[in-house]
Amino acid sequence: MKAKLAPLCCALSILAQAACDEAKPRHTPPDPFATAPSQPAAAPSEGLSKGLAKRSELAGFALDHIGAASDPLNRQPAETPGYLPTRLDGFGFDPVAKTPGKGVDVVVDGKAYGAAYGKPRKDVANNMNKRSLVNTGFTTTLPAEALPAGPHTAVVRVVAADGKGFFESPPIRFEVK
Repeated sequence: MKAKLAPLCCALSILAQAACDEAKPRHTPPDPFATAPSQPAAAPSEGLSKGLAKRSELAGFALDHIGAASDPLNRQPAETPGYLPTRLDGFGFDPVAKTPGKGVDVVVDGKAYGAAYGKPRKDVANNMNKRSLVNTGFTTTLPAEALPAGPHTAVVRVVAADGKGFFESPPIRFEVK
């Protein structure tokens, strides 16, 4: 039996060596411990609420994250590292019209930053039992150098659906470490 397999093994060995003459493309899997290169966050635009009147009603909102801090309004102390860009995201809507607003600003330490607004949030629409509130998600990212180490305050402003004023959240304290 060994005698019959020897020529076959020899032939396979020759084929394997011949196949090794040309380099094969290699696809190295990503290193799970490597960090992705951080891309500098573009400075967010100036807020839409500038020049508008503050309305007395509390904004329909949630601030889901301030950087690494989840649910910063309810989970204090909210802390995030200062060496990375700080992403602030959540949802906001006009609480009077019960519709999406014209936009959302995130005010950090008194400076209003425009946010990308209209991201799908089916959870909000389902929770409020109002289908029109699906596209109420927002996000903005501040460059790391915009927030020095120490305490800060964030406020979410929802520009009213009619565009004539804005609704504001209570101040949300957080700290950059």
